Amino acid sequence: MLNKKEFPLILGGEHSITPGIIKAFSQKYKKITILQIDAHADLRDGYEGEKFSHASAMRRCLDYKNIEIVSFGIRNLCSDEYKYYKSIPKRMKIFWGKDMENWNLSILKKMIKNKNVYITFDLDGFDSSLMSATGTPEPGGLFWNDAMRILKITSENSNIVGADINELAPKKNLHACDFIAAKLAYKILSYKFRK
Repeated sequence: MLNKKEFPLILGGEHSITPGIIKAFSQKYKKITILQIDAHADLRDGYEGEKFSHASAMRRCLDYKNIEIVSFGIRNLCSDEYKYYKSIPKRMKIFWGKDMENWNLSILKKMIKNKNVYITFDLDGFDSSLMSATGTPEPGGLFWNDAMRILKITSENSNIVGADINELAPKKNLHACDFIAAKLAYKILSYKFRK
């Protein structure tokens, strides 16, 4: 599929889908920047004996040497993940959820300028009051307009080569979260092709 002039937008289950997708992109492009929106760093080397867990999705992406990551909204990680993050300062930058009011998005512009960017959007990146239909909701996350600002800046300053949306866990009779996920897919496509 990556050899065709099509835009892959993958709608996933859990976040463990992303490393398999990134493998193909890492082979096609000399360098890829992953824009990660997520509540969790996903930097564990494994979780409950599983190396390819949703809790290690970004760690597995970083197994490919031509991958770097810019993360937004991270507000939950363990000490091992933090140690790993501190060991790779040139490959990963985190805009912490706790600092959202002070994010300087001009830094994002510089980091992605003219680069090939893949977006991975874990729906728990949204605040749990907006997105409760996900496996591990977290308070203190992004709201709709926060996410749209990040996506708009990304579309204006980089070449978005693909995206995934993951971790929707629909709840019976709660349709708002389903519509948010669908609208997010629409907006990613709109920003990609608006030119």
